[in-house]
Amino acid sequence: MKIGNKIRRIRKLKGLTIEELADKAGITKGFISQLERDLTVPSVTTLKQVLDVLGVELSSFFSDFSEREKFIYTTKERTIEKSGRNFIFENLIPRLKYLEMEPKLLTLKPMADFQLHFEEDEGFGFVVRGNLQVKLNHEEKRMNRGDCFYMFFDNRLTLKNLSNKNAEVLMVNY
Repeated sequence: MKIGNKIRRIRKLKGLTIEELADKAGITKGFISQLERDLTVPSVTTLKQVLDVLGVELSSFFSDFSEREKFIYTTKERTIEKSGRNFIFENLIPRLKYLEMEPKLLTLKPMADFQLHFEEDEGFGFVVRGNLQVKLNHEEKRMNRGDCFYMFFDNRLTLKNLSNKNAEVLMVNY
């Protein structure tokens, strides 16, 4: 059973470097590096030390392996994170644990506004369809299909659909 990718994903999700994880777990960074590349197999004690630092229970770490991880998703598998009278915010990759990125699709009805405050995340938006007025903090610009913007934590984002058709924005937070 290969566990390296999963440990790497959780470590990155927690914002730790290999060195920080190694120091906190009391093992070498070389061992963590080999572990993440599946070049070594840890003892149960060592694995528990690593998982304790990552805040993951040993039992839940392995129970996830029974659910086969998917890599391809259809539109039918999307889940709605938020919706309102003028918008729908969908999770494009639902139910995947330990995501490093969160891809979402925002659909705005004609002439609708949408506001979001990024407190901890950073990410980007890509205009898939439509004409939008985008305001990010104090910068404001008209954007069309194919344009993009970058969001950093503690940014305030306002989008206004300027067209008489639905607009779509792919938003990826990480």
